Amino acid sequence: MEKPRSFNPVQIRFMKVLFVLTICFNMAGTALAEDRLIVKNANGTNTFKVEDIGKVTCSSRMLVNGASEWGSAPFVLGQDAGNRGVVITDKAASNPKNIYFGWNTGATHDYAEIFALQENVAWMNLVLVPSGGNVGIGTKSPIQPLQMGSGAYVSSGGVWTNASSRAYKQDIKSLTGDEAAEALTALQPVQFSYKADPKESHVGFIAEDVPDLVASTDRKGMSAMDVVAVLTKVVQDQQKTIAGLSRKVAALEQK
Repeated sequence: MEKPRSFNPVQIRFMKVLFVLTICFNMAGTALAEDRLIVKNANGTNTFKVEDIGKVTCSSRMLVNGASEWGSAPFVLGQDAGNRGVVITDKAASNPKNIYFGWNTGATHDYAEIFALQENVAWMNLVLVPSGGNVGIGTKSPIQPLQMGSGAYVSSGGVWTNASSRAYKQDIKSLTGDEAAEALTALQPVQFSYKADPKESHVGFIAEDVPDLVASTDRKGMSAMDVVAVLTKVVQDQQKTIAGLSRKVAALEQK
């Protein structure tokens, strides 16, 4: 008869642990099938859980891809240079439609990007507040559909309105008739098309060629209000001249 096999104390302890683990795993696969992974803190409270359907619950901050805590932000993603940040996709098998959030993908992160793209097909529209609400840039309390921190805004009727309150301005002084007349004479109206939209024709001015009175700092753009102010002053002076001449004519007619 074969002699019964004996086990040393270490082997016996290992088999006990293996037996307990087997029971635990069997329970997790039956009675507790919805909770595949649970992490608890020292107080016994669930801090992280993966359910049977794949749902993940995290009650604390989540730091991803080497990110460190940032204030009290609940989710912090580390974005590597040259790679995208957060991508939301429609999961299509080919040419998926994706929304991208994050820093640019250059060698250094110089600016942030938000854009929509159908891969290998075309850029997609990105719509803000499609059902209502306002968009503020540089302001926390926009009261217009699009409002700038400078005070300029687009009205509900679609009209761009420049910031023109006295509260926004300094060094205010009157525009003289000579200054306005000189600027008006120097303006050279032209016809043109924008390179980005060559099929559409426009009339206007070349920013590099306009007089200093109505030129922008970088001479790459112009404010229509500047030209309006020049025209207003010239017309006002002309109206005064016309009124004076009319009075003289009326006086001569009465003689």
